Amino acid sequence: MHLFTDWEGPWIVTDIAYELSLAMFNNRGFFERLSQYDDYLAYVEKRPGYQAGDTLKLLAPFLVAAELTREEMERISEQTASFVGDAEEAMRLLQKSFHPVVISTSYTIYLEKTARMIGVSGHLHGTPFDPEKYEIGGSWKRWLIEKVDEIACLNDIELDSPDMKSIDYLNNLFWKEMPETPFWKVMQDVKVVGSRRKREIAESYGDRRVIAIGDSISDIEMFDYARESGGLAMSFNGNEFALRHANLAVISESAFAEVLVAVAFAERGWDGVSELAENGHPLLDSIKWEIHTEIDEWVIEKSIRMRKRLRGKAGELG
Repeated sequence: MHLFTDWEGPWIVTDIAYELSLAMFNNRGFFERLSQYDDYLAYVEKRPGYQAGDTLKLLAPFLVAAELTREEMERISEQTASFVGDAEEAMRLLQKSFHPVVISTSYTIYLEKTARMIGVSGHLHGTPFDPEKYEIGGSWKRWLIEKVDEIACLNDIELDSPDMKSIDYLNNLFWKEMPETPFWKVMQDVKVVGSRRKREIAESYGDRRVIAIGDSISDIEMFDYARESGGLAMSFNGNEFALRHANLAVISESAFAEVLVAVAFAERGWDGVSELAENGHPLLDSIKWEIHTEIDEWVIEKSIRMRKRLRGKAGELG
């Protein structure tokens, strides 16, 4: 039986796009604004052809302009990798019952490097990106690098009341200026495994009843597919986007919690999950964990609090 899971969040607390931005530009505000813009395009504007998680498409031209190499990507991936508690042991346990299918928005180089670190033997689906394949002149690179500080200085983009000056600046940059530059080819090449693509990949395996684990906006369509199949859409320390589309919330500092829930559901359905919630498990005896089938504002608040505690600044992103 397959189990479909996101990577960043359920297994590793690192956000590689955020870490690459810090490494190459030393500018937190830059990536935060791109991430907020991504949420706006996907969730508010609902721009045709745009999907949640396309932040990696927006970021890619900047990484090319900064002359990031594949070797540097691997090095940064390894050096910044920080896993959810008990991730390696939990993955071994998971693989006794399931064939894991990791479907991650993150760049493939990072996904493959870090998945090997905890012994994942299943299928890996990430966003292909080779920053060294492009030959772009220095003047164009300097032009785009100058935009980093300008983006960082934009006002926050709040979904309930977005700053339209920030939106207008980014709309102009990405959809009017960028197509007239060599960087447009970079954006076109990056086929992000975002929300819609995650669902398509999960569907391609043809499972009758789907178990999916995720934590963010890029998991919502995969969650919808799992629920439609009569399966399990498990938010693991998810944010509000994920929780609104999940049918179960798991809040824990340990990957054992998500694995034991998945095994219980596979073996006995919702009765198995209820039994686990009531009786616990020896592997969870000294671990903070909660299971919620009713997802309300209180559960959302607790999940986000755990998410931020484990993932730091990356946990605040959509």
